[in-house]
Amino acid sequence: MTSPNPLRPTKFAEHKLVSAILDGTYPPGAKLPAERALAVEMGVTRPTLRETLKQMETEGWITIAHGKPTVVNDYLKTGGLGILSTLTRHKGYVPNSFVSHFLELRSALLPRMALFAVWEERDTLLAYLKEADGLEENSTSYVDYDWGLQLKLADLSGNPFYRMILNDFSEMYLNMGVVYFEQEAHRKESFAYYKVLRDAVEASDCKGASEVVRQTMENASALWKSMVGT
Repeated sequence: MTSPNPLRPTKFAEHKLVSAILDGTYPPGAKLPAERALAVEMGVTRPTLRETLKQMETEGWITIAHGKPTVVNDYLKTGGLGILSTLTRHKGYVPNSFVSHFLELRSALLPRMALFAVWEERDTLLAYLKEADGLEENSTSYVDYDWGLQLKLADLSGNPFYRMILNDFSEMYLNMGVVYFEQEAHRKESFAYYKVLRDAVEASDCKGASEVVRQTMENASALWKSMVGT
């Protein structure tokens, strides 16, 4: 068996430092050690550390001030989509509430994507929904198809920002989706959803499709919260 490729030095340093921030070693408001000491702690060279710190400042993790200690930000308030992408790569530190927040965001965005997807690319969306008839009765098959449907709605909506937002949650959704679709009841509910959505798309009912998606996303969010107790 081949071992996974090692991280590039900057990514290695990022992983180490972000992990230290997330596990509370350097909480929001904390001052990082001087560059030389931090480079030794991270196990990288000072040039590598500088590059890493600049990238993390761009994402909103830290604030660098010349001649002063680097300070850890309240990153959920100062960060952008880059932080979301980085957080989803640190699964061990992602709380259940983070997943719930994503599901709430999805409930707000996906219905609008569906409305425009039906309006702009009805036939392409309909072709994808027909593929649900061939779904295998297992968690992996459903999570792959379900995430593919969400990405399809984003792509067909005509707004590239929707796809970029979803991309940052891809790894997290695929992991949580496997757990969600382990339950037969959830697979049956989703299969019924694909059929109802397909009917709305066949009728070119943009608003109807949007409402089907809204109700389904809100129900899925409630089911997930009941599963994890948030």
